[in-house]
Amino acid sequence: MSKAKIAGTGEGYLGEIMVHKISRAVGVVESVTEAKAGWPPQLTLKLPDGSFKKGRLSDFREASGHERKSISPA
Repeated sequence: MSKAKIAGTGEGYLGEIMVHKISRAVGVVESVTEAKAGWPPQLTLKLPDGSFKKGRLSDFREASGHERKSISPA
C-alpha cells in the first residue's frame, strides 16, 4: 500500500524519489515546508552527489521506474 500524499499541503512527500522538471535531476525529498496562506509547499531534493535542489511542489514530478533505478537505496 502506498503512502497518502496531499499535494495541497505537501504532506506525505518526505523520502519520495522525485525529479526536478527543469534540470531533470533525480533525488530524494529531504525536507518539506508545508503550504500556508495560499503559498505552495516547498521541497528540498537531495541529489546523489550531495547537492540540493529547492523549489515549489510544481517544480518537481514523480520519478519513472527507470529514474528510480538510478538512485541507489540508502
